[in-house]
Amino acid sequence: MNHEIYLYGMITKTNGFLLQGDFPKADHYSEVKERYTLPGGETGTAAIVLANLGCKVKIDGNHLGKYTRDLTCDFYNKIGVDVSALHYDSDYDGMDEFVMVDRDTRTNFSTFAAFHADYWERGICRWNTPNEADIRTAKVAGLDAFFGKESNLAAEYCHKNNIPYVTIDERPDNEVVKNASIVAVSSEYIRDHIPEYHTPANEKDGKIRLLKKYAEYTNALVILTGGGGTTYYARGGEVREFEAFKVDVVSTLGAGDTFKAGCVYSLLQGYDDDTTVRFASALAAVACTKFPLGLNPPKLNEVEELMS
Repeated sequence: MNHEIYLYGMITKTNGFLLQGDFPKADHYSEVKERYTLPGGETGTAAIVLANLGCKVKIDGNHLGKYTRDLTCDFYNKIGVDVSALHYDSDYDGMDEFVMVDRDTRTNFSTFAAFHADYWERGICRWNTPNEADIRTAKVAGLDAFFGKESNLAAEYCHKNNIPYVTIDERPDNEVVKNASIVAVSSEYIRDHIPEYHTPANEKDGKIRLLKKYAEYTNALVILTGGGGTTYYARGGEVREFEAFKVDVVSTLGAGDTFKAGCVYSLLQGYDDDTTVRFASALAAVACTKFPLGLNPPKLNEVEELMS
């Protein structure tokens, strides 16, 4: 199957629960309004969104397990996403997550720490080494920087073969960031991993300082997303701001992954920096009006209507 977009990264089995009201306090109850089990993850969700925009996508990344293979392969085969690179490990359960969603928050329960500990502490690698041919035959790529030297190798193959790529949520000095065309970084990542730039009392100051730090390491368009607030972005020079589109939010599950997909799509289309931020923001905003996102990905006409 020919592909124009190569995605490498996290693909999960996502059990999503949309709550009737707010997420409950400890020892309290909340009614479940809707629940679905669908492929997800940063790469998994982005693949669904991009396929719905008419793109030909190939995905690679973490191994499939006995509880995730059939769901994942059946779903992507139906929507035309190439899963031929994915590896099945019959001795592995697979990566799944349970996400509780209300109007404003999403709370994730999973085993991501154990997944990475298998590698860093026990030498068990549960993700593929990227195939250079898969990257070379694409037009653009999207890379999650979560898989150590294998993510670095994917970035190296992209750079070697002049394949522009998007990456997300990594520190400025990360190898995958260095040669990227677009880097999108969430507020949650900044808060949890580079807290010296998380400045709630003066958000703009922290974001500007962080953009300057990224500019020391990369010539990429760096976008610091703001959820429903202000997005700050720059390509080494002037810092620009973009206010989020206002929509009636149903669920924020997958919004960041959809923003990533919007950046990949923009790279494929050759959009300039301002248009990229605007398009990716609109795509993510439309995604927030839907649940489950996997069965209702944003349509291009919905995005264009919001942008207009």
